[in-house]
Amino acid sequence: MAVVRVEEVTKGLKILRVDDRETAYFEALWEIPEGVTYNAYLLETKEGAVLFDGWKSQYSQALIEALESLISPDDLRYIVVHHAEPDHAGSLPALLRWAPKARVLGHPLVGKMLAGTPGLNGRFEAVRDGGSLSLGGVELRFIHAPWLHWPETMMTWLPRDGVLLSCDAFGSFGAAPGVFDDECAGCPLEAWVRKYVATVIGRYRPSILRALGKLGSLGVEPRIIAPGHGVVWRSRPRWVMELYERLARAEPVEGKVLILYASMYGSTERLALALAGELARRGLKPVVHGFTDKRRPLIAEVIADALDAEALVVAAPTYEAGLYPYLRLVIELICEKAAAPKRLYILSTYAWGGAAVKRIRGIMEGCGFETMAFIEAKSVLESQSPTDKIANIADEISKVPSTRQ
Repeated sequence: MAVVRVEEVTKGLKILRVDDRETAYFEALWEIPEGVTYNAYLLETKEGAVLFDGWKSQYSQALIEALESLISPDDLRYIVVHHAEPDHAGSLPALLRWAPKARVLGHPLVGKMLAGTPGLNGRFEAVRDGGSLSLGGVELRFIHAPWLHWPETMMTWLPRDGVLLSCDAFGSFGAAPGVFDDECAGCPLEAWVRKYVATVIGRYRPSILRALGKLGSLGVEPRIIAPGHGVVWRSRPRWVMELYERLARAEPVEGKVLILYASMYGSTERLALALAGELARRGLKPVVHGFTDKRRPLIAEVIADALDAEALVVAAPTYEAGLYPYLRLVIELICEKAAAPKRLYILSTYAWGGAAVKRIRGIMEGCGFETMAFIEAKSVLESQSPTDKIANIADEISKVPSTRQ
């Protein structure tokens, strides 16, 4: 049974949140053992109510029941669709049936993208960028935020209370025990944000910077950020905005080195773990993800770690005269979601002929990574490794990069 939470954000504004722990792979791609939330918000005024966004379609009835505990169908004047993706708009048909007088507001593209939705015809009104609505003495200002992360995304600014309803922007994974960030002691909020940005918004990171610049130019300084996923930021709104900016720029964590490897029989794993040990001895922070015959890493977390690593190490065996398939997939996703001009080091093993180094360079140099050094070694059955070469690469990685000079 879904966990539903209804709590006051500010006077007159409530969050309606459902915790989704059924979805194992967000967008059928990204592993989320921490879960995800869908956050809708209800603004009640003396002239009627406004609902901002909805939930995934499977939770439509639960959303209706939550609304019925607060208002009557005739009280709902508007439904604001910040983003037409089904995790926010999937419940719209049920909402339109429940509140037949409510009108739908959204970016002009929303009308086209949701055309054919039962009950929507004749009830949709496009809102322009910078447009506003006054209802019961409360002003709503609409801000288009394209490509965060679809072209029709927008936000709503409530200047009276300093609340920014931000939809996908400033969101995170994680069904935290509390609704607000200051109710989540011990939650890995930064890790949840980083993983969310890397996987969901990663391809559109420049749009984060454009949106932040736009908010600044409009004088929007939120006291509270209420996103469509994750916790409501009432104690650290500036912190999450600055974190988003750092992630948008792929700014590295000092000393963090991602080591990504695959090993079928142990040879490549020995190289990767030997390098991790050498880096740790030099005071760096290696983060290791490996594909072996016993375990596989969460691909979403690999991409998240690539986004703020200072350098990347890819260790791969040659597989059928090419690149090990899972590593090929992951480094292609890194290029799509976390590409940045960062240092790349390659370790590779082979039996009869090497090919992995060439393939890795071809993919990753094409999206901005710079190969600094590589080792290509013949695989062996015994526990042997080119220790001198590993030490030399560790020395190279540990040199202070230009970004920290």
